[in-house]
Formats: sequence, C-alpha cells, structure tokens
Amino acid sequence: MAYINWTYYSLTGLPYYIEMYHGDDSGHIILMVNEEITMIDFNKKHSHKYSFYIESQLLELEINEDNSTYEYVLTPQPMKLEGLVEEKYFDETFWIPLIILIIAINLVMLFINHNDLV
Repeated sequence: MAYINWTYYSLTGLPYYIEMYHGDDSGHIILMVNEEITMIDFNKKHSHKYSFYIESQLLELEINEDNSTYEYVLTPQPMKLEGLVEEKYFDETFWIPLIILIIAINLVMLFINHNDLV
C-alpha cells in the first residue's frame, strides 16, 4: 500500500496537511486534507489525474503508472484572473469632487484675504 503526504501552504499562508493512500493490489485511492476525507476512488490501477480545491486554489494530483510502480505528483494550478475586475480607487468620481473642493477652498481663502486688505 502506497502512502504519501504533503504539506501545502495556501495563498493565505495557512498550512494544509494532504495525505493519500493508494492500494497496490486493489487500486483504491483515499485523499484526505487535514484528516478529512476529500475523495475516494476505487480500482484505479492506471495513470489518472484528480483535481480539488483548497481555499480558492485548484490543485491537481497526478498518478503515473509505469510497470506496476506509481509516481505521485501534486501541483498547484495557476489561478485564472478572467473573472476578477480590477478595482479603481481614483476614478472620476474621486477626482471631480476633489477638484471642486479645492476650487471652493481657494475661493473662500481669496475672499477672506481680500476682506482683510480692505
């Protein structure tokens, strides 16, 4: 029976303990994340790929079979930024009121200074 484990650190920095059991004779697979069963699959004696999420990160577990020996590779997948909209902090709804406020303050200061001189 093959047993392998990884410690994966999420994008937020939290550690996740990933364990995988793979039966040599039966081919049954159990994948656990932080001691909770995430996936069970039966009778997998050939190469196969599994995908699962930790937080919002997609991870891919690849099982490669070569002459009854197995290689296990866990790979975090790059995040897709298609659906994310970049938030604008300084758009026109910020600049127009700021310019009007600066003009108003200048006019008030000009009026105060003009009355002091008279």
